[in-house]
Amino acid sequence: MGHSVAVIGAGIAGLRCALLLKESGIDVQVFDRQEHIGGRMVTERVNGFLIDHGFHVMQTAYPTSQRIFDFESLGAQAFEPGAIVVKNRKNKVKFWRLADPFRRPFQGLMSGLNGFTSPFNLLRVALLRAKVRKGSLSNVYLEGDDTSKNWLSKRGFSSSMIDDFFHPLFSGIFLENELRTSERMFRFVFRMMSKGDMILPREGIAAAPNSLADSLGFERIHLNSDVKQIDAFTISVNDELQNFDAVICAYNPRMSESKRHVWTLHFDAEKSPLNSKHILLNGDLKTKNQLIAHVAVPSDIQPSYAPNGRSLVTVTIVGEAAQELGLTSEREIQSKALQELRDWFGSQVDTWDLLATQHIEHALPEISADSGLSESPLIRKNSFECGDHMMHGSLEGALLSAEKTAKQVLESLT
Repeated sequence: MGHSVAVIGAGIAGLRCALLLKESGIDVQVFDRQEHIGGRMVTERVNGFLIDHGFHVMQTAYPTSQRIFDFESLGAQAFEPGAIVVKNRKNKVKFWRLADPFRRPFQGLMSGLNGFTSPFNLLRVALLRAKVRKGSLSNVYLEGDDTSKNWLSKRGFSSSMIDDFFHPLFSGIFLENELRTSERMFRFVFRMMSKGDMILPREGIAAAPNSLADSLGFERIHLNSDVKQIDAFTISVNDELQNFDAVICAYNPRMSESKRHVWTLHFDAEKSPLNSKHILLNGDLKTKNQLIAHVAVPSDIQPSYAPNGRSLVTVTIVGEAAQELGLTSEREIQSKALQELRDWFGSQVDTWDLLATQHIEHALPEISADSGLSESPLIRKNSFECGDHMMHGSLEGALLSAEKTAKQVLESLT
């Protein structure tokens, strides 16, 4: 008689873990309280637009993602490497395009001449890129475990470069407003960004968990289930006890401890406010106590994200930035965000329709300085648990944790 395993949580980690167990001959069943799979990787259709739950991208350089996902079959398209930075200088709004000089040599040369920052800072970026790309991935977890901000300062970057470029970019990634995230996480992310592309699947970010569910079989996934773990071998599903040879917790049972939250606003616009396929960074975010970290136009990358003749504009606001401004309600945040958008893009913003305002309260696990972050996910003794909180808040972290937990379960059953 074969073994049976229950997985509680149909997020990306639970689905990957369940698929590996199924491929090893285990009768695996997945349960989730939500009406959808994917956890935070969810895409809804609103008025013909594809609306991801928060601003999401996949990263082609993640080694585990490369093994698992066929980016071509997902119809993935990439953002341009680099970014646009917007700042108000002498009461005049100015935009700088910062291209990756290694992948876009001509545009990168022009970036070095546009006056955004000193040539010394640009040289330091090149040296930083070379450093984090060197050697095996395990190197990024070596050296110290200070904050990202302190690490950048020690590498000689000016305060203005950190505030104007690194802060809006990485606060929007780490979802915190101080760059207090461990330097190890910074090195990991910067390495991935320098080696690969940020991509969007044709059918939205939900295409990633959907591809795993297709392989697993939807008949093994039980949604809208009031599920609780009773002990190591028993769960309650809608008040009915079910027994298994093992139970896996594929969600973060300590999620409420995570204070990293984010607001995401999605707008229907007649045309894109950007003239290139970059992400727009707010260079005044830290120095002028502004709200918006960055703006993206997913439909510029994937036309499937918007109906013909329309554009989807997605605005990311780090929750801590909103709190520092004393903004807590949807109305307050929408009003302040629209004010900043008008300053950049003018009256066209008044024609935009708000499609959705999302507040994701526990968006990422906390990984601050001295976290001891390593290249290997944690393992709980006497229990089975997986998810990005067992390593770091990324798709890679979730997948690696799923694979390690699946191996742990298989070893316990033999």
